[in-house]
This record gives sequence, C-alpha cells and structure tokens, in this order.
Amino acid sequence: MGPQGHLLANGPLYRLPENLKLGPETRLLDVGCGRGTLMRVLDEQIRFQTAPVGVDLSGEMLAMARRDAAGRSFARATASALPFADGSFDLVTCGYVVKHMDDAELRLLLHEMRRVLEPGGLALIWEFGPTGNATLDRWNANFVGPAQDRPRLRSSTTLMARAEACGFSFVRDAELRPFLFPPIPRASVLIGIPPEGFDGTPAYRA
Repeated sequence: MGPQGHLLANGPLYRLPENLKLGPETRLLDVGCGRGTLMRVLDEQIRFQTAPVGVDLSGEMLAMARRDAAGRSFARATASALPFADGSFDLVTCGYVVKHMDDAELRLLLHEMRRVLEPGGLALIWEFGPTGNATLDRWNANFVGPAQDRPRLRSSTTLMARAEACGFSFVRDAELRPFLFPPIPRASVLIGIPPEGFDGTPAYRA
C-alpha cells in the first residue's frame, strides 16, 4: 500500500506525532512494516534523529520498502522474535499483523514488544475487528485474508486483556476510528511501560 492508499485506510495514524507527542528523539520500530509507508511518512513529519526501523517476514515487501523508503532501516524477522536489544525503542507500531497469529503467537509478540520498549515507551496495535455478527465476521475474515490463513478477528477488549496478561501496566483502547474502507470494524490498543513514579496517562486522542 502506497501513501495514498495508506492515508485512505489509516487516516488516524497521520495524527500520531501530535497525539502521542512524538519528537525527533523518538526511536520507532514498525512491526509488519510492509513497504515501510507508515515509518516513512512519520519520519518525513518528524525527522527522527535515529532512523526508524521496520521489520517484516516478507523479503519481497522489504525489497520494495528499501526502494520506497531509502535511508530507513529494515530487518527480515518474525514478529514473535524481534532481533533487537532490550529497551531499544520508545514507540512500537504494529498494524494488521495479529489477525495472522494464534493466541500463543500473539503472546510472544506482546512479550517481545514489552522487552524492546524503553520504560516510558508505548506500543500501538491495530487490526480488523469483529462485528458481533458471526455471519458477517466470517465474510469479513474471508475478505481480509485467504481462507487458508483463517484470520482471527479480535476486539480491542480482547487485545487489552492479552496485553495485561503479558505484563503491560498501561493499557488503553486506542480508539483508532473511523475506519471507512473497507467497512470493517477496527480494533486498536495503546499499551506501554510507564516510567517509575508515573501516575497519569499520556496525551493521546484518536
């Protein structure tokens, strides 16, 4: 997905610099980066001091990312085994990845996110969500992924519960809405590791 398609599908993400108070010092990791569109757009807005890093399992997507987002860093790896040291990032983003994961894989991803986040850092996860109608959910699952992948559509409430079980002490519904194209609900969570003495919430609004 290029910048135009990304803007159409993910408009709220373009407000992250303002909503999360991101600055040049932010160290960004995008898990499941695809062509690197999000990290490139954020870098163009913010001008990160440290090149943002994208991870994807697809070598083909990473080849396109390196072409489209020159000057950024990319690594081929699974989302459940991130090749980075503890506390390497202030912000981790992960979009449209967890529908491909079973519960055990999702737990590994969340543990890895927590490991690579610096205290005070945040992680933002978004994905297609369920409607509450079993028939419509089956149709949506077939739409967003091949039948053999059996996409798992989890609600924001479910994702928050999984994050809490993995030790995240800051867990919120990120409310990345509206989602207009395609007309499938979106689940999103904002999770983090508050620094010592933290007793508030970050300035975030969807």
